[in-house]
Formats: sequence, C-alpha cells, structure tokens
Amino acid sequence: MTSPQLGRRSWWLLALLFGIGLLNYLDRQTLSILKATLKGELSLTDTHYSWLVGAFMAPYIVFYVVSGRLVDRFGTRASLAAFTAVWSLANALSGIAQGFGQLAGARALLGAAEPGAFPAIQRVMMTWFPKERRAFAWSLLSPCTTVGAILAPPLVAALTGWWSWRLAFVVPGIAGLALALAWWTLDRDPPRLPEEKEEPATPPALREILRDRRVWLLLAARALTDPVWYFHLFWLPGYLQERLGVSLPQLGWIGWIPSFVASAAVMATGRTTDFFVARGHSPVRVRVTMFALAAAFAPLGAFTTFAPSVPWALVLISLVAIVCQIWFFGQGLLVADVFPRHSAATIAGLLGAVGATGGLLMNLVAGPLIERAGYVPVFAGLALLHPLAAVMLWRARPRLVAT
Repeated sequence: MTSPQLGRRSWWLLALLFGIGLLNYLDRQTLSILKATLKGELSLTDTHYSWLVGAFMAPYIVFYVVSGRLVDRFGTRASLAAFTAVWSLANALSGIAQGFGQLAGARALLGAAEPGAFPAIQRVMMTWFPKERRAFAWSLLSPCTTVGAILAPPLVAALTGWWSWRLAFVVPGIAGLALALAWWTLDRDPPRLPEEKEEPATPPALREILRDRRVWLLLAARALTDPVWYFHLFWLPGYLQERLGVSLPQLGWIGWIPSFVASAAVMATGRTTDFFVARGHSPVRVRVTMFALAAAFAPLGAFTTFAPSVPWALVLISLVAIVCQIWFFGQGLLVADVFPRHSAATIAGLLGAVGATGGLLMNLVAGPLIERAGYVPVFAGLALLHPLAAVMLWRARPRLVAT
C-alpha cells in the first residue's frame, strides 16, 4: 500500500505548529533566564521564585485537563488559536509587571493558556497526517520545544542587553499573537484520512477514559518523569549563573547547548524507531525499549553538582536533557499508537496535568530545600526517576497493547 500524498496545507500547519511550540517553551523559560536579574530588580528571594513557579504551575495543571477536553469538543482551529493568543498576551503582561504580585498574576494566566498547545498538537497530528507519515512528521515537529529552549537564552540575553528585561517578555508576546491569527486562518477543511473511522460527535466521558488501565499506567510514568524536566527548565539557568559564575551574556552563548544536543538526539531516535517499526516490530515494544535505553543514562545527572567546570556541567545537563526529550517524543507517539483520535487530546491533557503536578511539587520543594541543603540532594533524587518509570513500563508493556 503506497503512502498517501500530503497536501501543501499539512506542511504549512506543521510549520505553524513548530513556531507555536517554539514560542510556548521560549515564553515559559524567559522567567528562569532572567531569575538573577529579576531578583535584583524586584527584590525576590529563591522562595519568592518558587512561588512564581507555583503561580505558573497550579493553573497549568488544572487547564491541562480542561484544554484537552476543549480540543476534543471544539477542534483545533478555535482552541489552539485562543490558547496561543492568551498566553502571548500573558507573556507581554509579564514584561510590564511592576512588582511580585503583578508578575505572579501574569505567570498564572500564562500557565492557564500554555498547556492547551500540547493536546491540540496531538489532535492535529492525528487529523492531518496519516499513520504511514505520522512518525516522520512528528520527528520534524518534536524539536520545536527544544529549539525554543535553544533560542531562549541568547534571545532573552540580547533583548535584555539591547533594551531591557521587559522587552524580553513583550516582543515574543507580539510574535505569538501573529501566530495565533495565522493558525485561525489556515486550520480548516482537514482531509479524511484512509484509516479514519466514523467517530462520535462528542468525545467519550472522562470517567470512561479513566476506566482504561493503560491510561493509568501512562499517568504513573508521566508523574515520575516530568519533575526532572520541570526542574531543569526552571532552575538550571539560575544554577549556572549563581553557582558556577556564568553571566547573563555568557548564558546566552552556552545555555542553548543542552537543548540543541537533545534535539539532535530526538531526530536520530525518531529515525531509528521508524526503521524497526517499518520492519514489522511492535510499535509499543519499540517505544518502551527506547524509553528504557534512554533512562539508563539518567543516573549520570546526579553528578552535575560535582562537575569541576562549566563544560563538564553542560555535558551532564545535556545527557539529562536527551533523556527527558526522548521520553516526551515517545509519549506522543505511544498515545497515537494505543488510543483512538477522538480521545487523544483528553488523554494528552491528563498526562500533561499529572506530569505538571509532579513538576509543581518538585519546584515548590526545590527553593526551600536548595536554600537549606544545596543542590546535591535534588540532583541525586531526580536521577532515579526515569529508571523507575522505565522498569514500570517494561514490566507492563503487554498491558499497553491489550484491547
């Protein structure tokens, strides 16, 4: 059976999704890059910073579930355009905040809107790309978040150095509003895919989805692994500046390296898994094997605080970034392999909410723990989470393919 040809609009939408995912991560990372600057400008402590992270994460968790249901109910055109517009406005508002309270309010609005991007992306990939082409398209899209993380340090540093820290929030916010308008214009009249079945007009009830044990298995894995990524996302730029003496301009030059390396690793991993799936191997087994191999490198992250220099610290941070990004990439494919399209966005939302809950708890504990005991116990504990999740998925992989 030949693979169906994709229309030009599918590729334009993929390009727009790349830009939206890029901005999603760039916008959330701006605060962490400017942590040291804002501590001086707004008189913040590490505990205050933990509260700012919490102000973002609490609505992020709630609206991950809500946004997944909205995507399955109303489709991707209206929902993704609205999510992108609202979080871009919230990011711009962060740039005009005059104190801790206003900044916390803007971060809360950002947290409410940003999670909707990922259930929407899950649904778009299953709507516009047939299963024969989906892994390839997803491999092209998957680096979008890491590219956002790559661009964030030099872009934020440049905007802050050329003008002020406020424009580091405002300029990406304006760009996001333009992307939201472009998405609303292009996402219409999706194709009917060859494998597409007649689906209910409304998604299944949440309680029906939660009866599936496979959903709970993936939720448990996500709860274990996401705290690692959220800690690295929100705390590593500050760690490099405050503990290793990296200046903000220097961070702009080196802060992109872990994300760049992780992006390249994800692309290679995607091609490798496609090779085995195309030769008749079970997609679920291939994904779980990929998770296990990546998780084997996670314990090296425990040695980050013992790195004798910035280059060695970047090597260890990059290894952990590779592990985290391979798991994120594989989870989207695993949901598409196991579950039907009409419930995929809801399941993606549930996974994101549970993972973000773990990230919120980690970050609320991190500030006081780092102030009292330093970074060593944090890095050591996080190094165990991916291996634990990998063991759990490997033991339960027959259940993932059960109907």
